[in-house]
Amino acid sequence: MSLNANPRRSTVFRLSTVLAVGIGSFLLGRWALDMAFGGKVSDLPSTLLVAVIASLCALAAAGSAISFFAGVDESANFVRQETEVDKLTGVHSRIAMIGRIAECAARTVQDGKPSFLIDIDIDRFKQINDAIGYSQGDELIRAFAARLREHLPSDIEMGRIGAGEFAVLVPDPKSTNMERMIDNLIGQMMQPFRLPQHLQSVNVSVGVVALPKDGRDPVVLLRRSNLALQNARQNGIGNWAVFRQEMGEVAESRQWIEAELYKALQRQEFVLYYQPQYSMVERRVIGYEALLRWRHPQKGMIQPSEFVPVAEETGIITLIGEWVLRRACQDAAELPDDCVVSINISPMHLLQRDFISMIRSTIGLTGIDPARLELEITESAMMQDRERAAQLMYELADLGVSVAIDDFGTGYSNLGYLIDFPFHKLKIDRSFVTRLDKDSGSTVVSTIVDLARAIGVSTIAEGVETEQQATLLHASGCDIVQGFLYGQPAPLSKYAARKDPAAAEVERPAPRPIAKIA
Repeated sequence: MSLNANPRRSTVFRLSTVLAVGIGSFLLGRWALDMAFGGKVSDLPSTLLVAVIASLCALAAAGSAISFFAGVDESANFVRQETEVDKLTGVHSRIAMIGRIAECAARTVQDGKPSFLIDIDIDRFKQINDAIGYSQGDELIRAFAARLREHLPSDIEMGRIGAGEFAVLVPDPKSTNMERMIDNLIGQMMQPFRLPQHLQSVNVSVGVVALPKDGRDPVVLLRRSNLALQNARQNGIGNWAVFRQEMGEVAESRQWIEAELYKALQRQEFVLYYQPQYSMVERRVIGYEALLRWRHPQKGMIQPSEFVPVAEETGIITLIGEWVLRRACQDAAELPDDCVVSINISPMHLLQRDFISMIRSTIGLTGIDPARLELEITESAMMQDRERAAQLMYELADLGVSVAIDDFGTGYSNLGYLIDFPFHKLKIDRSFVTRLDKDSGSTVVSTIVDLARAIGVSTIAEGVETEQQATLLHASGCDIVQGFLYGQPAPLSKYAARKDPAAAEVERPAPRPIAKIA
């Protein structure tokens, strides 16, 4: 605690110091006069004696006090700057922000006026920082904090509580439309940041807690706002969520998954399932998508939706992804020679400096024909760093590896990259396929197919489950389909046998003929 934390105690301390210095100066001055006049100080006029000693005392006391308290104030200010102010951005530090949250919680109890604590975080900041370099990462944080201040009310308290994480206190929310403010804030913070060397895009997630409803302990409140933030992140980019009690149970499950993931990799509990991709033109299976599964000895089969988000946040997804790539390329030798193997690539892999080296090394070690390897990359992953993504895709093309844009239409919907980036397929998201029986869904699919044809790439639709969907996709001109209608994800053994021409083939329901596109 600094000296300025208790003004009354600080004043008493200063007066005591001045008094002690004054007494010491008086004794020192009396001794000096005795020495100067040979012990005949008593012969001097009393008024002169008092004046000389008083002057010496005042001068000594003033000089000592000024010197001492200048050092005290400087030290106190240094301690405050070091502990309460974030050096990089100038906003409150985590320690200071905890104090502000505690004060706000106490105030809300006294006056009955609720407040909100907003936790806003840059998704995968560690990976971004590693990819662009720490100096550029610092510039990104400074720009992020400056934009936060610019788009928040001037009376709010704001602090940096993590590497790319900020906490904001919004008092008396009745005067503010919270939903509109948060939506606008997310929209503004996800606009690209102009850094000294490049343009950097980021995704953000936001968690919200209410004071005092969700607690009064500042540490608990920060934990709960982070739980809400993690929940929002699970639901996609640019989302926000308000804390609910059941989120604590989800957090415990996530902690268990995080603790088990690395062990699972060591114990070789991960397995790959394969789902066929069927050509509507050639009427045959032309590829298989490798799908990751986790077979836990106690919990059984764990789906990717449960553990992949945790793996991405902890960074272990890069190790798992390398295993998936290597295993799928090895399995390709057991699949038909005329079939490609499609592998999903995590956004974190694109941020790795040695990503292309890893691909090249895997091709060399497994002996797979690069033309049989297809990497699926999402729109959102590409938009995190467009320049780097474009460079990587050109390097993949030089290796002979094809690229498919996954979940097309659900990300940024920025068509500029369709011209800048080299790729071979657009993968129509299952959300559009499920709405094919509606006019809007059919129109969207037809538009995507026409767009793909215009730029010279093929289309593949995922999540095809009914003959009606297959028929409408065929009528729209979609090239390839994938879904339960053509085969469920299954172990390699189910499809490896089909290298034998005499083996039974995958069911291939032919689409019903349609005279014209609906």
